[in-house]
Formats: sequence, C-alpha cells, structure tokens
Amino acid sequence: MASANLQVSVRVLPHARLQADASPVSITAADVQRGYLDVSRRYQLHSNAPDRVVLQLNPRVGLTDSIDIDGFQAPLRMRDASLEITQPFAREFTVNYRLWLSASAVPGEYALPVQVAALIR
Repeated sequence: MASANLQVSVRVLPHARLQADASPVSITAADVQRGYLDVSRRYQLHSNAPDRVVLQLNPRVGLTDSIDIDGFQAPLRMRDASLEITQPFAREFTVNYRLWLSASAVPGEYALPVQVAALIR
C-alpha cells in the first residue's frame, strides 16, 4: 500500500450578483399627463464580500428627464449620468423610483429606465 500527501489551496475571489424584479414599467395616459410615475423594485444581493459592494446605477435615456431615487442612506436624483453608491447593503432591499417623464413619453410598457449593477471595489 502506498500513500502520499497532497496539499491543495483554494483562493476564492470576491464576487457580487444582484437579482431584481425585471417586470416592465407600465405608463398610462394619466401618468404622462401628471408628468411622473412612482415605481418600486426589490433587490437581492448575493456576495461573499458584502463590505466591498458598490452599486452602479446607469440611466437608460429617452423615457425620463430625471429620476428621484429613495431607499439608500440619502435620497438621490439621477439625470443623464451614472451614479455609484457605497454604503452597507442588506441582502434584500427595496428602492423607490419617481420617474419624471420626458415631454415625448407615450403610454406603454417599458424596461425600468435605470440599470442597477453590483460591483466589487
């Protein structure tokens, strides 16, 4: 009988994945007339390094002039530029958006005009 010692080491890299409700935003004629629509999204964060997670919010241009964002440590307003949020995040959290509709908005079904991604820093 023979035996051998084998040493194995593993390095697990930090990672983050964000899951969200991908349902479309439904804009009605009343929303267009009012000029805004309130939408909420629930997110689930999966990470082995939650203290290093940064959320990046990128606007999808065309549907809105600006977006008010609530659900983080301070309220935010997004226009045409991306935002990065660095704060401790819960495994599950909700973000509320007020979509200030552009003058050219028409009723219909649209993707949420904010793309949210979790990054490791």
